[in-house]
This record gives sequence, C-alpha cells and structure tokens, in this order.
Amino acid sequence: MRRFGQIDKAYWWITAHAEAEEKTALIPIALARKESDFSRVRQIVWHWYRSEVAGNEDISMTARFVGWSLCERWRYETWSSHDAISYYAKMTAVNRKSVGRALAELSEAGLIWIVLEGEPKRLRKSQSGGKKHFLLVGLADLVRE
Repeated sequence: MRRFGQIDKAYWWITAHAEAEEKTALIPIALARKESDFSRVRQIVWHWYRSEVAGNEDISMTARFVGWSLCERWRYETWSSHDAISYYAKMTAVNRKSVGRALAELSEAGLIWIVLEGEPKRLRKSQSGGKKHFLLVGLADLVRE
C-alpha cells in the first residue's frame, strides 16, 4: 500500500463505509490518507495500549503482554499488526499456544479484531491459513481527537 496513494483493496478495514458500531476497528479512508504524522499516530497507539490494555484487570497478564507486542509491531501502512503468531511467541518468550489463547482473549474482550487479508470477515480466534491482521479497536476514534 502506498502511504498517500490508493489504498490496497486487500486491506478492507480501511474503508469509506464505516459501520455504525460504538467500538470498531474500521479506519475511515479519509483519516488514513489525512494522517501523515507517523510519530503522532504511533503515540496514539501507545496511548490506546495504556488506556485499554495495560491496566485492564479483566484480562490475563499474558494477554496484556501480547497486546504490548501488537502495539510494538503495529504498522502505519496497514493500520494493523500482522506478524506471525510464532513471531509474537519469540518476541514475548511465551509459548505459541499461549499467544494464540491471549489473542483470542483480547478479541473476546473487544480490544482487537482478528481479520484475514482480502476477506472482509472477522475471526473469533486465530486460525491457520491466510494472512492475519490484528486491528486495534477504537484507534480511529483516538486519532480523530
């Protein structure tokens, strides 16, 4: 995807048609194109982590740690984190299956969406096959502020 050019259609969550949900991970295309200050967006990603994940006692410590790794690997070009689960496992020194459970926990808590590239659907938990992206729920609202 080009930063300010045309959005790749595989990244379906960057859209002109935002859903009427209270908390969503969809990114309005106008916001993605307009927001040119990478360091500002990066600061907002970390603000999201501190406000939504770090102090959240409803999720496990492993889920918080995996949430940290998602923010660390978040990419401006896709507005997502899309490394392999085995990479997050190596990064956090947590078992791969534990990382998968932590991602499912974050998803069930409504903090992230797990989506497949090119297929406009959300997954309940990470599954094999296809390139997965992990979207931060509520990020667009924070960027707008």
